[in-house]
Amino acid sequence: MASDGEDISLTPAESLASATDTEDEDTNITVQSDLESEASEEFDLEVEEVPATSDDIDFDELMQQLEDYTPTIPDALTMHCLRSAGFSEVDPRIVRLVAVSAQKFISDIANDALQHCKTRTTNIQHSSGHSSSKDKKNPKDRKYTLAMEDLVPALGDHGITMRKPQYFV
Repeated sequence: MASDGEDISLTPAESLASATDTEDEDTNITVQSDLESEASEEFDLEVEEVPATSDDIDFDELMQQLEDYTPTIPDALTMHCLRSAGFSEVDPRIVRLVAVSAQKFISDIANDALQHCKTRTTNIQHSSGHSSSKDKKNPKDRKYTLAMEDLVPALGDHGITMRKPQYFV
């Protein structure tokens, strides 16, 4: 411990304390290494590499595509809805997945409502028997308006019951 030939005077208590500190460290190291070797012997598990299934590959590809895609519903709105539903911390990939799912759900309902509107207007034109020159437009030029009478059956197809409020005169 003395370097450069210096004489260090230690009291017997200090000498004993430094000697036991060194022994305790050595003992702790050997005890820890013994425990680690016993633990590794007990829990020596062989880990097999499981090949990725097609579902795993499809999921990874979907998550990669979601990172590049910007849904119509903003991530901030989706995160707000998830937090108000009770989620505290959510992975951004899950937020994006929920946003895309909500967008698909809304677009399916809107598409079904459009189909109901087209069917309703076609039935009205054919049942009247005569059509004016205004109704003879090319179907692609026709503009449709989303109405409650088209939206209610479309929502009903998806399991959502919607009723009009009653008017009180």
